[in-house]
Amino acid sequence: MPWTPPILITERLTLSAPTDNEHVRFTPDLQPERESDLPGLPSNWRVFLKSADKAIGSIGYMRWDRAAKIAEMGFILDAAHRNQGFMTEACRAVIAFGFEGMALEMVEARSFPHNLASIRVFEKAEMKCCEQVKVKISLKGGLVDLLIYRIPRISRNAKQDASE
Repeated sequence: MPWTPPILITERLTLSAPTDNEHVRFTPDLQPERESDLPGLPSNWRVFLKSADKAIGSIGYMRWDRAAKIAEMGFILDAAHRNQGFMTEACRAVIAFGFEGMALEMVEARSFPHNLASIRVFEKAEMKCCEQVKVKISLKGGLVDLLIYRIPRISRNAKQDASE
């Protein structure tokens, strides 16, 4: 059954679910397109600066293997707001929600090897590159390389225990 993800608040951002029980997918120029609801998947928060009404990006879980307690996170950010730490801040909030609100044991993310901005976000969010795989992204295309980044629940718990 579909449900609305909770509002997540960070130091500079508000992450909120799309309105009207529909999920919003942002195209590269951030023009929203409506998609059908993803049953039971707490996905797609719109990312807002606390001081603004317009979304600057989107972040969410694209895949959720409930049995394995693993979900894959993805995001997109408006070009004018890149390189300011906003997506790292949003990733940390979504990862924390994944562990605390979804009982995940692992959060994954994928990137092309040449996408240095996404790789930097993953690493700042304490994700580690675990493998490189060849996958077919489209029916007409060939195989491409993707890097798989992961953060397990244990690394977050170990860090919290060390700081206490």
